[in-house]
Amino acid sequence: MINAKILQMATIEKPAYQWDAPEPLTQQSHAAPYPMDALPGIIGGAIREVVEIVKCPPALAANSALSVLATACQGVANIKPNPRLKKPSPLSLIMVTIGDPNERKSAADDFFSEEIGEWCDTKTQDLEPDLKAYKAEFASWNAQKRGLEKAIESAASKGDPASLQKMQEAQEKLVWLEQNEPAKVYTPKMTTKDATPEGIAKHCMNKWPSLCNMAAEAGAVFGGHGMAKDKAMRNFSRINEMWEAGKIEVTRSNEEDSFTLTGARFSMGLAIQPDLIREFFETNGRGATGSGFFGRWLLSFPETTQGTRMEDVETLLTESETPNIEKFRKQLHEILEQQYTNGKGGKFDNLPTLPLSREALEIWVKYLNSVESALGAGCDFEGEGKIAGKNPNSAARLAGLFHLFNGGHVLDAISGETMKAACRLASWHLYEAHRFFGEIALPKDDLEAVKLDAWLIAECKATGSNAVGKTSTLQRVTPASLRKVDKLNKALGHMERANRIRQTKEGKTAIIEVNPALLEGGK
Repeated sequence: MINAKILQMATIEKPAYQWDAPEPLTQQSHAAPYPMDALPGIIGGAIREVVEIVKCPPALAANSALSVLATACQGVANIKPNPRLKKPSPLSLIMVTIGDPNERKSAADDFFSEEIGEWCDTKTQDLEPDLKAYKAEFASWNAQKRGLEKAIESAASKGDPASLQKMQEAQEKLVWLEQNEPAKVYTPKMTTKDATPEGIAKHCMNKWPSLCNMAAEAGAVFGGHGMAKDKAMRNFSRINEMWEAGKIEVTRSNEEDSFTLTGARFSMGLAIQPDLIREFFETNGRGATGSGFFGRWLLSFPETTQGTRMEDVETLLTESETPNIEKFRKQLHEILEQQYTNGKGGKFDNLPTLPLSREALEIWVKYLNSVESALGAGCDFEGEGKIAGKNPNSAARLAGLFHLFNGGHVLDAISGETMKAACRLASWHLYEAHRFFGEIALPKDDLEAVKLDAWLIAECKATGSNAVGKTSTLQRVTPASLRKVDKLNKALGHMERANRIRQTKEGKTAIIEVNPALLEGGK
């Protein structure tokens, strides 16, 4: 007869493995509330009205508004916060918002950019007679030029004294003709949604010298052929130069396709999905960071408003009161007229430089020094100099935009209050960039762990199990870069230390078990 105690021991089940709570693989932080009170006067009022109507994140609406401000004001004045520098900075901005495509950026863009589109269309229609006259004059001028060139060639081939005399006369006429080319008529078009850096440069050269790339779906920008790895570094450099209003030289084997661009202004106002920017960073991150491309961004990574954007019939049937949006449009129209006066010759040469009051300069220097201090060992931005270094310059640009758009004259000094608001907003964007690099733009090893984590969770949910064979993982995991034992082991080690998986064996079979909390929706 079997001993009852032995039987009882034989039926005791092996205790279940006790999982610790899973830890995140990346920094988990929330965006600080957007500093709406840092947006002065008309600007802040219009953004509040758009947020109320569209129900988008405030940072996204501000992205749209500030992109439009930069597009208009970059052709009116420059800024030079450091008086020791020789060259002033334009008022151009690169605004980038990371978020889901359903965050309603297009709707926010429409409220702010509509005035630019209508103004450009009206101005183009007004200029139509001048444009037709220019085309006729240029055709006549070009015909005379070709005739003189042929006459010179014919006379040179003959070589007799009479022909040489005719050749000299033709040369003198050709010189005069070259010096008196008809003045080109430029018709303004200031926004685009999908253009390569070279296409942008050509636009500024031939159509209008101020442009903003405003894309609600910037996958076309970051995923286009112009950002392919073999071309990316050159294009980063070109965008950086345009942000600085520098010289762009494009050289082609056909001389007619070569050109040099000066005196142009370029801004960007983009929204892009986290997965796309992660993919872009994985391919081009080192080059973009090293070139200073990311350092020129004013980046935001706002919390979504999806799930909270409820409407009711009575509200929808009531016409919105938008006095600040109307003021915004009126002020924008006036600034666009100033830009047209400055740029109708095809370049923005000799724009005035906005002066800073003593108080504004003191506030800017204090902010500059605080950013510099934060780059030190053990400080908030240690090792992030290539990301943070341009931020104080962007703060000065914001101050210039605030000053002009709220009625300041180009000869009036920027106030301390305006600079304080600009520095506060720039600081918010700087910490958003810090969040971005902690959560999305990860080192490659960390990024591979994140991707493996997502793949394993998806695999377990599909099979209804919390375990995947290691051999199967090695054969099928995506990305394919993880199908190497050393890469897979490194990523698994990272995940194991974060209590997200454990590695066990069933007999001789290696198994990866996923923390059940992750399969229940935990992070």
